[in-house]
Amino acid sequence: MDCRTQRSRLLLPLALLALLSMQCSSGSPDTSMAYESAYPAAEQDGAAAGGESTTWKRSKIVPHTSRLKVGDERTLDILGMETQVRIDGFRARVLIDYYFHNPDDRQYEGTFKVRLPNEASPYFLAFGQSKTELEAVTPKKFKQAKLDDANPADEAKPADHEKPTHKTAFEPNAIMAARQASWIEPKEARIVPKEQAAYAYGETVRRRVDPALMEWAGPGMFSARIFPIAPNKVHRVVIGYDANLTAIGDDYEFTVPLPEGVPSTEVHVAVASIDGVTTKVQPEVAADEASEASYYSFSNPDGRQIRIRLEGAGATALTGSDQVGDYFAAQVTPQLPDASDDGAKNEGAAGAKPDAVFLVDTSLTANPDRFNVWRKLMRAILENNRGKVERFGVVFFNVESFWWRPELVANTSENVDALMEFTDTLALEGATDLGQAFDRLASGQVDMSRADVFLMSDASATWGTSDPYALSGRLAKVGSSLFAYRTGMTGDDTSMMEHLARETGGAVFSVVGESEVAAASTAHTAKPWTIRNVSVDGAKDVLLAGRPKTIFPGQRLTVVGRGGLAGGAKVDLELARGEEVETVGVPVEHVLSSSLTARAYGQVAVGQLEEFLGSTRPFAEAYARQYRVPGKSSSLLMLESEEDYKAYGIEPKADAATVRGSTVRNQVVNALDALASKLGDPKAAFTDWLSRASQMQGVGLAPSKSFLSLLEELPAESFDVVAKPLTCRNRSWEPVSKELREELGEQEPSYDTVVADAKRRLEKYGSDDALKALSSLVEANPADGVLARDIGYSATEWGHHGQAYHLFRRVADARPWEPQTYHAMALALAKAERANLALVYFEVALSGKWHGRFGSFDEIVRLDYLRFLRKTSDEELHEAARTFAKTRRAKLADELGIDAADMVVVIAWNTDRTDIDLHVTEPSGEVCYYGHPKTDSGGRLTRDVTQGYGPEMFVLEDAPRGDYRVRAKYYATDRNRAGTRTKVQATIYRNWGKPTEKVIRKTVTLEDGKEMHDIMNVDVKK
Repeated sequence: MDCRTQRSRLLLPLALLALLSMQCSSGSPDTSMAYESAYPAAEQDGAAAGGESTTWKRSKIVPHTSRLKVGDERTLDILGMETQVRIDGFRARVLIDYYFHNPDDRQYEGTFKVRLPNEASPYFLAFGQSKTELEAVTPKKFKQAKLDDANPADEAKPADHEKPTHKTAFEPNAIMAARQASWIEPKEARIVPKEQAAYAYGETVRRRVDPALMEWAGPGMFSARIFPIAPNKVHRVVIGYDANLTAIGDDYEFTVPLPEGVPSTEVHVAVASIDGVTTKVQPEVAADEASEASYYSFSNPDGRQIRIRLEGAGATALTGSDQVGDYFAAQVTPQLPDASDDGAKNEGAAGAKPDAVFLVDTSLTANPDRFNVWRKLMRAILENNRGKVERFGVVFFNVESFWWRPELVANTSENVDALMEFTDTLALEGATDLGQAFDRLASGQVDMSRADVFLMSDASATWGTSDPYALSGRLAKVGSSLFAYRTGMTGDDTSMMEHLARETGGAVFSVVGESEVAAASTAHTAKPWTIRNVSVDGAKDVLLAGRPKTIFPGQRLTVVGRGGLAGGAKVDLELARGEEVETVGVPVEHVLSSSLTARAYGQVAVGQLEEFLGSTRPFAEAYARQYRVPGKSSSLLMLESEEDYKAYGIEPKADAATVRGSTVRNQVVNALDALASKLGDPKAAFTDWLSRASQMQGVGLAPSKSFLSLLEELPAESFDVVAKPLTCRNRSWEPVSKELREELGEQEPSYDTVVADAKRRLEKYGSDDALKALSSLVEANPADGVLARDIGYSATEWGHHGQAYHLFRRVADARPWEPQTYHAMALALAKAERANLALVYFEVALSGKWHGRFGSFDEIVRLDYLRFLRKTSDEELHEAARTFAKTRRAKLADELGIDAADMVVVIAWNTDRTDIDLHVTEPSGEVCYYGHPKTDSGGRLTRDVTQGYGPEMFVLEDAPRGDYRVRAKYYATDRNRAGTRTKVQATIYRNWGKPTEKVIRKTVTLEDGKEMHDIMNVDVKK
């Protein structure tokens, strides 16, 4: 079949929601370089007529921005986009058609990344090749085709109509039917358990068949892997999502971002009519009024966004139904008892302690808009509470953390000004490690006994651990309440904020615009009420989004449940504060019938079930499928045929019956009872994963009984890995190149620019600074396993083994069927002096039923495992592990068949579907490689790995004297991606298994167009 006519499919990975030796010398960080007005004051979004409250001004990093990357640097053109929006009360449904073109004569696998608004929940994904058969399509031609009805390439038009329709198709079946005529056999994604989806995608691509996968790539970012992208074709990606509107006082606001650089843009908006509610749209256009809604249409609008404002919406509820039954969803702001009484405010109340400690995020995603908001908010909190907050301190963090001053300082205007001046010196780069920031608070360096913690961060943990309960456990050591703030900017991990606040007795406040800063700055000073129960007459399974335990004045609650709402309905909250118990009824002002209601309930339900997957996984997956909610448990997957789904065990389930026969409230209560002592416990998390891994396709772990017995004996602390903190010598913009500064400002750091910058910092400042530079790539691409492996190799080479372990662990969580990752984790843990857990991961690596394409993987792991056990003393192992290790040593030596060797060379690499061949030239000139795997001197090569990652190993027990040349041949790369960097990690053992053993490790980046790459020459002397 001609490759230009191959059918194209898309896989978009989602999560509501996966991826380069010197130790930095100690010393005082260089922060001397200041920049006047480095971070201008935060601005408001547009003019506010009549004193109207507005949201923060958007930067270029806006929702709906999309990229289709087919390599590290190569991006295909987006030709046009059409957006359909439906707004029902506080809820919006958005459907976007993206069009892009592959102008090359080769097909690709691409990564389609799209930013969505905060808490947006994708429900639909489809991909198809346009019927357009133009040999060459440019953005200019595409735009003209769209605007000119007479253009013969009519299929290239992104708009299905020239004027807004009152019957836009938003349901999946209708979406597909409406586009059927302009696609070549388009496919629609299904909700599938996450691990099944990722495995099925990987194996299908390997067979050169056309799948698609959608996974979470960090809050507000979704990443779609697409294969194949046919040459010289226009393709169409359709994404649908739901989101809540932003509440501003009694109003609701929704913005439709207009990304820059898109040649053709169409937007159609339908706003449901609500009595007493006024709709305002900017830019202003005439509305097409109907009894049920107002309709607005925009063609290539000027500006960067369309803003829809619902004035006077107040407490609004939605009602709807599906095959399960009736639902409701509402947003309310309770009027708390004596909320306005200053007597309710006292220094004994949570949130009114005399010390304030700010945790300020200086990672890449703070650059620059969030940082401006946090500076403004910090100043407001300190100035507006000067009579209550006596002292303050600040911890700045990204992949490292540090105190602004080594002690708390008085809350004076001079100290606040000094803080603001200092923030001007800080570079905003790197990934986000919440865990080490919390550890910094708990270190005892500063007295936290009278302090509240104010988190100035998007709370997206892209580095280190991201387990919410593990993080709140580390924060619990501080003993302070945590208060967080929603900015309304894309990328906030609201669920993490809500979790940390809930577990510490704090709260999450809204600060989506200038008008909310003053109220937010003092909101924490009120004494909160504890929420004992929430109910609605005639409803069941009533849930509060985020499961808040406490409520402060002015907090808005999202309430969902099953059942209808009668006229005059209200939400009843049973509250307690000390000895006081009150029931507060919140009347619902507006009730609107909406088909968006069921999924509003489903999104909250799935989010709560996914908090406790160790207990609720079957229900979480059933609810996710029923309501089409991708997240921690499930992804959107697209395969070629029904037979392909069945081949991977993906078949329809009776999910509606499961939902009807259960309630989320009961599931959560049961999970809390069952997991109370296990939440955040790293051992419990590991044993749960081990149990599931035995059933995973491509993994099939079958651990021995003796290993399982060992796991029971090992303490929980054996499974907890706290990486050695980084301490960077320079935190200013001074070492950052101009090119990288610009890329960081766009939050689009390129691989080559970052690596070049890291190399300069490595030479000037040390490996801590260099690793921070590289971590910006992870912050921008948290789901990219290739990048995570790449940077993990660099961290290993530079001696940051704890940091490397966490990078490899993220890869293993996303791609559990790739055994090399467990091998890498074991080696990193061994170097990090975490012997018990290193032993555990060596066992995992040897316990799986791995795909045959991984060659002699077991033999190579045995060699490293035996070496580890021989060099590990009894004192380094738990008592239960010592006996196990002794028995294992003997068995490994017997299985390996060698006791010692003069030379061992092992290579592994970071990219899939890539063939790297190990070549070792002996002093005689004889070359050992896949075509000649045994030499006259006794050298031998393990089985050739042709499909990615390796490893391959050369062993020579009795090496003749002379020079050995070790090289890697770049035999074949993944032709479906352009320019992806492949790195080879080589480990060379001299005198393996002998007292004189030496180890050399080296990482080599392979260059495109060059086959043979030198790794090292080894001189053997006897």
